[in-house]
Amino acid sequence: MKQHFRRASLALLSFAVCFCAYAQKTITGTVKDASGEPLIGATISAGGNAGAVTDVNGKFSLPNVKQGTVLTISYVGYKPQKVTVGNQQAINAVLKSTDKSLDEIVVVGYGTMRRKDLTGSVASVSGDKLAQNPVANIAEALQGQLPGVNVISQDGRPGATMSIRVRGGGSITQSNDPLYVVDGIQVSSIDDIPADNIESIDVLKDAASTAIYGARGANGVILITTKSAKEGKTKVKYNVYYQMREQPEKLDVLNAYENVLYNWSYATALGSSIADGVAKYYGLGANYGNHINDYKNVGIHNYLDDVMDNASTWNHDVSISGGNDKTKYYATVNYRNDDGTLKNSGFRRWSANFKLAQNITDNLVWNVDARYSEMQFKGSKYELATQAYRYKPLDETFGSNEPSDLGMGDASADPAFDPNAIMDNYENLRKRYRVGVNNALTWTPIKGLTAKTELYLSRNWSETQNWTGNKAEGEKYNTAKLTKGDGYYTRWSTTLNYDVQGLGENHKLGVLVGNEVSASKSNSSYIKGVGYPDEWDMGYAFANMNMSDKTLGLDEYNNTIGTPSHTLSWFGRINYNFMERYLLTATLRADGSSKFSEDNHWGYFPAVAAGWRISEEPFMESTRDWLDNLKLRVSYGTSGNDAISASLFNTLWKTSSATVDGVSKPTYVPADCLGNPDLKWETTISRNLGLDWGLFGGKLRGTLDFYWNTTEDILMRVPCDPTSGFSYQFQNVGETSNKGVELTLNYQILRNKDWNLSFGMTMNHNVNKVEKLADNVIASAHTNWGSTMRLPSYDYVIKEGQPVGLIQGYRSQGYYTVDDFNVENGVWTLKPGINDTQVGNYAPGCGEAYKRPEGQQAFPGMAKFADVDGDNVATTDDVDIIGEAQPDITGGFNFSGRWKSLDFSANFTYQIGGDIYNANVMYDMMGNKDTGLGYSRLAEIADCWRMYNVNQNGELYAVTNPEELRSLNAGAKYALPYSEYGIVNSEFIEDASYLKLQTLTIGYTLPKTWLQKVGIENVRLYFTGSNLFCLTGYSGLDPEVDVNPHADSAYDGFPTPNYDFRSYPRSRSYTVGLNVTF
Repeated sequence: MKQHFRRASLALLSFAVCFCAYAQKTITGTVKDASGEPLIGATISAGGNAGAVTDVNGKFSLPNVKQGTVLTISYVGYKPQKVTVGNQQAINAVLKSTDKSLDEIVVVGYGTMRRKDLTGSVASVSGDKLAQNPVANIAEALQGQLPGVNVISQDGRPGATMSIRVRGGGSITQSNDPLYVVDGIQVSSIDDIPADNIESIDVLKDAASTAIYGARGANGVILITTKSAKEGKTKVKYNVYYQMREQPEKLDVLNAYENVLYNWSYATALGSSIADGVAKYYGLGANYGNHINDYKNVGIHNYLDDVMDNASTWNHDVSISGGNDKTKYYATVNYRNDDGTLKNSGFRRWSANFKLAQNITDNLVWNVDARYSEMQFKGSKYELATQAYRYKPLDETFGSNEPSDLGMGDASADPAFDPNAIMDNYENLRKRYRVGVNNALTWTPIKGLTAKTELYLSRNWSETQNWTGNKAEGEKYNTAKLTKGDGYYTRWSTTLNYDVQGLGENHKLGVLVGNEVSASKSNSSYIKGVGYPDEWDMGYAFANMNMSDKTLGLDEYNNTIGTPSHTLSWFGRINYNFMERYLLTATLRADGSSKFSEDNHWGYFPAVAAGWRISEEPFMESTRDWLDNLKLRVSYGTSGNDAISASLFNTLWKTSSATVDGVSKPTYVPADCLGNPDLKWETTISRNLGLDWGLFGGKLRGTLDFYWNTTEDILMRVPCDPTSGFSYQFQNVGETSNKGVELTLNYQILRNKDWNLSFGMTMNHNVNKVEKLADNVIASAHTNWGSTMRLPSYDYVIKEGQPVGLIQGYRSQGYYTVDDFNVENGVWTLKPGINDTQVGNYAPGCGEAYKRPEGQQAFPGMAKFADVDGDNVATTDDVDIIGEAQPDITGGFNFSGRWKSLDFSANFTYQIGGDIYNANVMYDMMGNKDTGLGYSRLAEIADCWRMYNVNQNGELYAVTNPEELRSLNAGAKYALPYSEYGIVNSEFIEDASYLKLQTLTIGYTLPKTWLQKVGIENVRLYFTGSNLFCLTGYSGLDPEVDVNPHADSAYDGFPTPNYDFRSYPRSRSYTVGLNVTF
């Protein structure tokens, strides 16, 4: 019996084994993406247990899988897929990519958020993308990268000022610069932060995002996160590049014959004695050799070739990072040496950053962040970068070649005004130092609660040495000027962040409360010494400044103790998320500032925003295969602007002297600005409606924002009663608005094992308008070309109902032609219906050549302007708006990609609309009789009306015969350039539209198999071309120019945007770089 039982048991066991062997099997297959490319390293797991991983061909094999088992196939960046094992022997899975950007962490005020949880308008760019553009100032690398952000460079000088405007900027007389926050610390500028040190940049644009910064958020907030300490093995990175910049392009000038003929003609119009001197200088006419035609075979000496040259830049960056779960560290040092293309100009920067993160306990972390920077700006006489062409275009003439024969124009040929001598005679060296340390303690006592307190201490110093020798430009004495400055900034901030626990899966609530205290102050001193010995150079003079010649009585001393600024702030924010669909953010900040009087110390800045993730609604279920994200955002709130002088509400006095009983005694007199105790905050009200979307697994992503910002209580200058002794007072008497639309698109064109190609673009359209302006405010400004001999004197104006940046002048109608006159007995009488003009003061020879009826000013060739007021004559009062600096559309687009180990990128920027003020040509169009003779002039003069010609005997004569005059000027484009006044006119207010290839980069990463044997982790070589081409209709060198980027007292307190006069031209550059990671 037992034997039969044993046999039956063995048979049953054999059957069970056979059944199991039949039920379990090996599953094979492939995993690919939607484009058919195999996914390497995809994970296939069975019921949560470890499984298989795909090979280089996307294939896998998983043994002993039971029928009915659910396999999970997953890959980073793709949606997981579940497959139930049935009768199939092979599984071929196609995974769809996810929109990884939704879970991207974005830095916001005093914290971070997932991008999909944002309710405000925030734009971001990675540090890796910025590093593709090898520039000194990272602000320049932002150009065209972010929606709603417009970046304008001053010009091409080393260390040029960069103006960043977020949604236009609402102030007129005060700063429109955004608030810069680096690793949580508010700073005044970002030009000392190397691009290699940046992890990411996030820009907060609407009040829902900026209100947490209250009084400093009205112009937007730029949050810069630098690279930090990370756990892991020690890594050393070395990045270096060498950049070569070409000599910039030059403005076209008259050839030798054209130049001599112009000077002879203009001198003849001024009078016979002046004409005789010019003829003698050049050897013209029968009396001096009759050499006019000989100049057709003579070349021009353009002194721009003397003072401008190729230049180079070296940039080195070394960093080390690493650590364990207790201690993490990061340190970096950067050095940049940037030679300017203008002689004796350049820029140098040292910077260092050290970060340490130390876990004191499991829930208490100490962070320290120390930063140092040293910057040096070298150069003076930057105007010569454009204007050096004017000096002595002919090295030798066929005449006397004696400068004194040019009369008051002798400076055009005097060796003392040689640009080379000038550059050697002037030196300017400006140094700036900054050091700051931030200490932070972060404590997480319970789950979800984070307390943080941080103390930041910083100091800054500056020194400017300016040396003027006595060997050029008529300088009499060796002069040294020394300006020193110092200041401090301190900040103590404490925040509590609590993610409320126990609310269930459908509810998420985050609360932030905080307090911040800050203080700052700056001082300056100025010393001027005159009359140092001839044998002294700049270094010796500044080492012995007290050795000036005191008998001259020209030394100056000044010491300014700044007004301290203090701010006390309280703030809070609530974030609520319901079912990952409905989002709500509410913010409130209260700021108390010492920059305002006691009654107006405090400002309150609330904001509220909501978001609706439409794509997460059940009724959108059918779109899940192609729609990853669709979110609607709306926000409303206020923010302030306290970026003003700390003394505007106080009445200030300045030192002077008065003679009492024949003795000079020190006294005090009113300063220019009368204090205003009623001064209030400039406040910006922001409204925003936005839409975010992502399609096809994040392949196509975009944002669309509509905004309307209103800035109230604008500070403007109001004239004071002259009897008060003060010139003006700042009052809250204006209102501006900015309305616009922003669009961002990113498209992943191709992505597989070998290829990666993507496209991105931004578009910004902003409409700026002055909504309200008091009648009695100072609302006009002037530039500096033409000095007092410019019409109109004030060429920028602020008007209610118009945008900021209006250019005013005379609307050109060309010039008076022969056909505008009836000519009888040598008298040129305007025909009926042709208006006369009184604009301009022409050389006397014009009136002598063309007799006119009494009271008539117009003659053939004279500039013709519109009669704006309709009184049938163009007068100096017929000033009109002839240009608007504000562009219609700005933005950029880029292509980037990879093929195996090669990578490439191309970044373009563009502007549509807006006007540029070409003062260079207007200046050369004015006669400038006192000093204008002998100078070289721009090529546009060759296209001007001519009233003189040369006869067969080589003599100059005035052309008075109507037919001959008509024939002589058949191709003339511009009026006769003999007006002694420089006339601001629409002829040279030009379209500022352009398309630029900002950078083109090609890189190659060496195969890791080559590097492993020598202990190197990664090596990349790259080449970048910058400023490679610009498509524009502008006749000047570069439509992207802003010579005077800041409003200041010299320009009546207003900005003068798009003003092009004597700018430092940009260069085309070529960069070779190396990135190594050990």
